[in-house]
Amino acid sequence: MADKRNYIVYTFPWDEKNGGVIFMHNLVHELNRMGERAFLWKAASISKQGRRQRLRNWLRPEPMVTNPLLDTPVAQRRDLSADSIVIYPELVQGNPLKARHVVRWLLYKPGLLHPFDFGPDEMFFRVGPITDLPGITGGAPDLLMWKINPAYRNENRPDRKGVCYMVRKGKDKPRIPETEAPDAIRIDGLSHAEINDIFNRCDTFYSYDEATMYSQFAAICGCTSVVVPGMFASREEWAGQHPNGRLGIAYGTDPAELDHARATRHLLLQDLQRKEEESLETVRNFVTLTRRRFWA
Repeated sequence: MADKRNYIVYTFPWDEKNGGVIFMHNLVHELNRMGERAFLWKAASISKQGRRQRLRNWLRPEPMVTNPLLDTPVAQRRDLSADSIVIYPELVQGNPLKARHVVRWLLYKPGLLHPFDFGPDEMFFRVGPITDLPGITGGAPDLLMWKINPAYRNENRPDRKGVCYMVRKGKDKPRIPETEAPDAIRIDGLSHAEINDIFNRCDTFYSYDEATMYSQFAAICGCTSVVVPGMFASREEWAGQHPNGRLGIAYGTDPAELDHARATRHLLLQDLQRKEEESLETVRNFVTLTRRRFWA
Protein backbone atom coordinates (compact mmCIF):
# COMPACT_ATOMS: atom_id res chain seq x y z
CA MET A 1 0.00 0.00 0.00
CA ALA A 2 1.25 3.47 -0.87
CA ASP A 3 0.71 4.76 2.65
CA LYS A 4 3.02 2.05 4.03
CA ARG A 5 5.99 3.10 1.92
CA ASN A 6 8.69 4.79 3.92
CA TYR A 7 11.17 7.61 3.64
CA ILE A 8 14.48 6.65 5.27
CA VAL A 9 16.85 9.56 5.94
CA TYR A 10 20.41 8.30 6.29
CA THR A 11 22.17 10.77 8.56
CA PHE A 12 24.20 11.32 11.68
CA PRO A 13 23.13 11.77 15.34
CA TRP A 14 21.51 15.06 16.31
CA ASP A 15 24.03 17.89 16.61
CA GLU A 16 22.76 21.42 17.23
CA LYS A 17 25.94 22.83 15.65
CA ASN A 18 25.72 20.94 12.35
CA GLY A 19 23.43 22.56 9.82
CA GLY A 20 23.26 19.53 7.52
CA VAL A 21 22.28 17.21 10.36
CA ILE A 22 19.65 19.72 11.55
CA PHE A 23 18.20 19.86 8.03
CA MET A 24 17.98 16.07 7.73
CA HIS A 25 16.38 15.50 11.14
CA ASN A 26 13.89 18.29 10.44
CA LEU A 27 13.03 16.74 7.07
CA VAL A 28 11.93 13.56 8.86
CA HIS A 29 9.92 15.67 11.31
CA GLU A 30 8.14 17.64 8.59
CA LEU A 31 7.42 14.56 6.47
CA ASN A 32 5.76 12.91 9.47
CA ARG A 33 3.77 16.07 10.20
CA MET A 34 2.51 15.94 6.62
CA GLY A 35 1.23 12.40 7.08
CA GLU A 36 4.09 10.53 5.45
CA ARG A 37 6.05 7.75 7.19
CA ALA A 38 9.63 8.86 7.68
CA PHE A 39 12.50 7.53 9.77
CA LEU A 40 16.10 8.29 10.63
CA TRP A 41 18.81 5.75 9.89
CA LYS A 42 22.11 6.17 11.70
CA ALA A 43 24.88 6.76 9.17
CA ALA A 44 28.23 5.06 9.40
CA SER A 45 31.19 7.32 10.12
CA ILE A 46 32.75 8.86 7.03
CA SER A 47 36.13 9.27 8.74
CA LYS A 48 38.76 6.55 8.57
CA GLN A 49 38.79 4.31 11.64
CA GLY A 50 41.31 1.83 12.87
CA ARG A 51 40.54 -1.86 13.34
CA ARG A 52 40.13 -1.43 17.11
CA GLN A 53 37.65 1.44 16.72
CA ARG A 54 35.62 -0.48 14.13
CA LEU A 55 35.48 -3.51 16.45
CA ARG A 56 34.39 -1.32 19.38
CA ASN A 57 31.64 0.25 17.28
CA TRP A 58 30.41 -3.19 16.24
CA LEU A 59 30.42 -4.63 19.76
CA ARG A 60 29.05 -1.55 21.54
CA PRO A 61 27.27 0.67 19.00
CA GLU A 62 26.37 4.16 20.13
CA PRO A 63 22.63 4.92 20.08
CA MET A 64 21.18 7.31 17.53
CA VAL A 65 20.81 10.67 19.29
CA THR A 66 17.62 12.52 18.35
CA ASN A 67 16.00 15.82 19.26
CA PRO A 68 13.10 15.11 21.66
CA LEU A 69 11.23 18.12 20.27
CA LEU A 70 11.08 16.53 16.80
CA ASP A 71 9.05 13.60 15.48
CA THR A 72 12.03 11.55 14.28
CA PRO A 73 11.64 7.80 14.91
CA VAL A 74 14.72 5.68 14.26
CA ALA A 75 14.24 2.99 11.63
CA GLN A 76 14.47 -0.70 12.36
CA ARG A 77 15.63 -3.14 9.72
CA ARG A 78 12.00 -4.09 9.02
CA ASP A 79 11.26 -0.47 8.04
CA LEU A 80 13.68 -0.69 5.10
CA SER A 81 11.60 -2.33 2.38
CA ALA A 82 12.18 -2.65 -1.35
CA ASP A 83 9.85 0.32 -1.90
CA SER A 84 11.51 2.61 0.68
CA ILE A 85 12.97 5.87 -0.56
CA VAL A 86 16.39 6.43 1.01
CA ILE A 87 17.74 9.97 1.25
CA TYR A 88 21.53 10.33 1.46
CA PRO A 89 23.49 13.56 1.93
CA GLU A 90 26.07 14.29 -0.75
CA LEU A 91 29.04 13.28 1.42
CA VAL A 92 27.90 9.65 1.78
CA GLN A 93 29.61 7.63 -0.91
CA GLY A 94 27.67 5.05 -2.82
CA ASN A 95 24.51 3.36 -1.59
CA PRO A 96 25.28 1.77 1.80
CA LEU A 97 21.72 0.52 2.34
CA LYS A 98 21.53 -0.97 -1.18
CA ALA A 99 18.27 0.88 -1.71
CA ARG A 100 16.39 0.63 -4.97
CA HIS A 101 15.03 4.20 -4.71
CA VAL A 102 17.74 6.76 -3.88
CA VAL A 103 17.48 10.50 -3.34
CA ARG A 104 20.70 12.48 -3.00
CA TRP A 105 20.29 15.72 -1.05
CA LEU A 106 23.06 18.18 -1.91
CA LEU A 107 23.54 20.01 1.37
CA TYR A 108 27.00 21.25 0.39
CA LYS A 109 28.87 21.52 -2.91
CA PRO A 110 29.99 17.97 -3.74
CA GLY A 111 33.76 17.65 -3.97
CA LEU A 112 34.67 20.83 -2.08
CA LEU A 113 35.25 19.09 1.26
CA HIS A 114 34.53 15.43 0.57
CA PRO A 115 34.77 13.17 -2.49
CA PHE A 116 31.47 11.98 -3.89
CA ASP A 117 30.18 8.81 -5.48
CA PHE A 118 26.68 8.96 -6.92
CA GLY A 119 24.76 6.13 -8.54
CA PRO A 120 23.35 6.21 -12.09
CA ASP A 121 19.64 6.34 -11.20
CA GLU A 122 19.55 8.73 -8.26
CA MET A 123 17.16 11.63 -7.85
CA PHE A 124 18.74 14.92 -6.77
CA PHE A 125 17.62 17.81 -4.59
CA ARG A 126 19.64 20.82 -3.46
CA VAL A 127 19.53 23.53 -0.79
CA GLY A 128 20.25 26.19 -3.40
CA PRO A 129 22.28 26.89 -6.53
CA ILE A 130 25.48 27.02 -4.46
CA THR A 131 25.28 23.26 -3.77
CA ASP A 132 24.17 22.04 -7.19
CA LEU A 133 26.19 20.27 -9.89
CA PRO A 134 23.94 20.87 -12.92
CA GLY A 135 26.21 18.83 -15.18
CA ILE A 136 25.33 15.78 -13.10
CA THR A 137 21.86 16.63 -11.76
CA GLY A 138 20.44 18.44 -14.77
CA GLY A 139 19.44 21.18 -12.35
CA ALA A 140 18.12 19.83 -9.07
CA PRO A 141 14.94 21.21 -7.45
CA ASP A 142 15.21 22.90 -4.06
CA LEU A 143 14.61 21.09 -0.80
CA LEU A 144 14.98 23.54 2.08
CA MET A 145 14.68 23.34 5.83
CA TRP A 146 15.31 26.92 6.92
CA LYS A 147 14.17 27.54 10.47
CA ILE A 148 14.71 30.44 12.85
CA ASN A 149 16.62 29.20 15.87
CA PRO A 150 14.86 30.58 18.98
CA ALA A 151 18.19 30.64 20.86
CA TYR A 152 19.12 33.86 19.04
CA ARG A 153 17.65 37.24 19.96
CA ASN A 154 18.78 40.84 20.22
CA GLU A 155 19.08 41.73 23.92
CA ASN A 156 19.79 45.39 23.06
CA ARG A 157 22.78 45.64 25.35
CA PRO A 158 24.20 49.18 25.48
CA ASP A 159 27.90 48.29 25.70
CA ARG A 160 28.65 46.31 22.56
CA LYS A 161 32.31 46.16 21.57
CA GLY A 162 34.84 43.89 19.97
CA VAL A 163 34.91 41.19 17.31
CA CYS A 164 33.90 37.56 17.09
CA TYR A 165 34.40 35.22 14.17
CA MET A 166 33.81 31.73 12.80
CA VAL A 167 36.01 29.63 10.50
CA ARG A 168 34.16 26.34 9.83
CA LYS A 169 34.35 25.56 6.10
CA GLY A 170 36.48 28.64 5.41
CA LYS A 171 39.57 27.14 7.01
CA ASP A 172 41.69 27.51 3.85
CA LYS A 173 41.12 31.26 3.50
CA PRO A 174 43.84 33.74 4.49
CA ARG A 175 43.02 35.41 7.81
CA ILE A 176 42.05 39.08 7.90
CA PRO A 177 43.57 41.46 10.51
CA GLU A 178 40.25 42.00 12.30
CA THR A 179 40.06 38.37 13.44
CA GLU A 180 43.76 38.16 14.34
CA ALA A 181 43.45 40.71 17.15
CA PRO A 182 44.25 39.21 20.58
CA ASP A 183 40.76 39.89 21.92
CA ALA A 184 38.87 38.52 18.87
CA ILE A 185 36.62 35.63 19.98
CA ARG A 186 36.41 32.48 17.87
CA ILE A 187 33.01 30.83 18.29
CA ASP A 188 33.52 27.52 16.45
CA GLY A 189 32.31 24.64 18.60
CA LEU A 190 30.43 26.70 21.18
CA SER A 191 26.81 26.05 22.12
CA HIS A 192 23.98 28.21 20.76
CA ALA A 193 23.48 29.78 24.20
CA GLU A 194 27.17 30.71 24.40
CA ILE A 195 27.18 32.11 20.88
CA ASN A 196 24.02 34.14 21.48
CA ASP A 197 25.73 35.74 24.49
CA ILE A 198 28.84 36.57 22.43
CA PHE A 199 26.78 37.96 19.56
CA ASN A 200 25.05 40.26 22.05
CA ARG A 201 28.39 41.42 23.50
CA CYS A 202 30.26 42.02 20.23
CA ASP A 203 29.88 44.73 17.66
CA THR A 204 30.98 42.78 14.57
CA PHE A 205 30.92 39.14 13.46
CA TYR A 206 33.14 37.80 10.66
CA SER A 207 32.44 34.48 8.97
CA TYR A 208 35.06 32.76 6.81
CA ASP A 209 32.35 30.24 5.90
CA GLU A 210 30.25 31.82 3.15
CA ALA A 211 27.21 29.56 3.57
CA THR A 212 26.50 29.28 7.29
CA MET A 213 23.32 30.39 9.05
CA TYR A 214 25.46 31.85 11.84
CA SER A 215 25.79 34.96 9.66
CA GLN A 216 22.02 35.40 9.94
CA PHE A 217 22.02 34.53 13.65
CA ALA A 218 24.60 37.27 14.26
CA ALA A 219 22.49 39.84 12.45
CA ILE A 220 19.38 38.81 14.41
CA CYS A 221 21.37 39.47 17.60
CA GLY A 222 22.33 42.97 16.41
CA CYS A 223 25.89 42.33 15.21
CA THR A 224 27.25 43.83 12.05
CA SER A 225 27.54 40.53 10.17
CA VAL A 226 30.34 40.22 7.60
CA VAL A 227 31.15 37.34 5.27
CA VAL A 228 34.86 37.18 4.37
CA PRO A 229 34.91 36.89 0.55
CA GLY A 230 36.84 34.33 -1.39
CA MET A 231 34.58 32.04 -3.41
CA PHE A 232 32.85 34.72 -5.49
CA ALA A 233 33.91 37.87 -7.30
CA SER A 234 31.10 40.11 -6.04
CA ARG A 235 28.10 40.41 -3.71
CA GLU A 236 25.79 39.85 -6.68
CA GLU A 237 27.46 36.57 -7.57
CA TRP A 238 27.52 35.40 -3.94
CA ALA A 239 23.90 36.38 -3.18
CA GLY A 240 22.78 34.77 -6.42
CA GLN A 241 24.06 31.47 -5.07
CA HIS A 242 23.15 32.16 -1.44
CA PRO A 243 19.85 34.10 -1.37
CA ASN A 244 19.68 34.09 2.45
CA GLY A 245 22.45 36.66 2.31
CA ARG A 246 20.47 39.39 0.59
CA LEU A 247 19.64 41.20 3.83
CA GLY A 248 21.56 42.07 6.98
CA ILE A 249 24.95 40.80 5.82
CA ALA A 250 28.01 42.48 4.32
CA TYR A 251 30.03 40.64 1.69
CA GLY A 252 33.45 41.98 2.59
CA THR A 253 34.48 45.03 4.55
CA ASP A 254 33.88 47.78 1.99
CA PRO A 255 32.05 50.66 3.76
CA ALA A 256 29.12 50.38 1.35
CA GLU A 257 28.74 46.72 2.26
CA LEU A 258 28.83 47.49 5.99
CA ASP A 259 26.20 50.20 5.48
CA HIS A 260 24.01 47.73 3.59
CA ALA A 261 24.28 45.15 6.39
CA ARG A 262 23.29 47.66 9.06
CA ALA A 263 20.53 49.30 7.03
CA THR A 264 18.80 46.01 6.13
CA ARG A 265 19.37 44.11 9.37
CA HIS A 266 15.87 44.88 10.67
CA LEU A 267 14.34 43.22 7.59
CA LEU A 268 16.16 39.92 8.05
CA LEU A 269 13.87 38.30 10.60
CA GLN A 270 10.79 38.91 8.48
CA ASP A 271 12.61 37.50 5.45
CA LEU A 272 13.58 34.36 7.36
CA GLN A 273 9.98 33.85 8.50
CA ARG A 274 8.93 33.96 4.85
CA LYS A 275 11.64 31.43 4.00
CA GLU A 276 10.32 29.06 6.67
CA GLU A 277 7.01 28.98 4.82
CA GLU A 278 8.77 28.53 1.49
CA SER A 279 10.73 25.63 2.96
CA LEU A 280 7.52 23.76 3.75
CA GLU A 281 6.43 24.23 0.15
CA THR A 282 9.66 22.61 -1.05
CA VAL A 283 8.98 19.63 1.22
CA ARG A 284 5.50 19.25 -0.27
CA ASN A 285 7.05 19.43 -3.74
CA PHE A 286 9.65 16.83 -2.68
CA VAL A 287 6.83 14.44 -1.73
CA THR A 288 5.04 15.02 -5.03
CA LEU A 289 8.16 14.50 -7.14
CA THR A 290 9.46 11.45 -5.28
CA ARG A 291 6.06 9.74 -5.26
CA ARG A 292 5.74 10.37 -8.99
CA ARG A 293 9.25 9.07 -9.70
CA PHE A 294 9.35 6.00 -7.45
CA TRP A 295 5.82 5.08 -6.38
CA ALA A 296 3.62 5.97 -9.35
